[in-house]
Amino acid sequence: ADYLQVIPAHIAFTDSTTMGLGLVYGGLRARGEALTTEHDFYATHEALRLHFRDVRRIRLYDDPAQATVQGMVEAIKAGVRDDTVVLGLTWVHSSTGVKLPLPEIGQALETERRRGLTVVVDGVHGLGADDEPAQINSYDVLVAGCHKWLGGPRGTGLVWTIKSWDVLRPVIPSFAPSSYVAWLEGREPPLDAPEGPVF
Repeated sequence: ADYLQVIPAHIAFTDSTTMGLGLVYGGLRARGEALTTEHDFYATHEALRLHFRDVRRIRLYDDPAQATVQGMVEAIKAGVRDDTVVLGLTWVHSSTGVKLPLPEIGQALETERRRGLTVVVDGVHGLGADDEPAQINSYDVLVAGCHKWLGGPRGTGLVWTIKSWDVLRPVIPSFAPSSYVAWLEGREPPLDAPEGPVF
């Protein structure tokens, strides 16, 4: 939370990026089409396939050395349709090294995000790679392992969001005190517990 300059309640810990993506896509309450790119990693493609009936992939560039901000933004903007409820992107493509211009993409999709599009970013190769801060206002959810550029141990990951906890439903029972006490008392646990959201 200190590194991301956010309050701890904005972060949920996971074992990995793969687990975080699975939990986020499995926990989305929205129903409709999922959109991703041909350049995304296996974990994004599979997590979307497992949780969405309709998954479509778009191409952002033919030659990674010739990829442009404008070209990638236009491809994504053109790819989002009225029935697209989630857009899964990878901040830095491990297969090519192309780094997506997330602020520009977020700005181009302002209207769609206000209408309910949830943008989920696999940030494992971008988070901590340089001094550029992660800008959660450019997307809705960031999922990342902490063992790459952050130098954490394997088996550590995070899901970070500010406004999207209400569109994510928990998919694993929590032993957080508020959840456990609520169960003991026969009531539903609050999603905005003081110890933060728990998947």
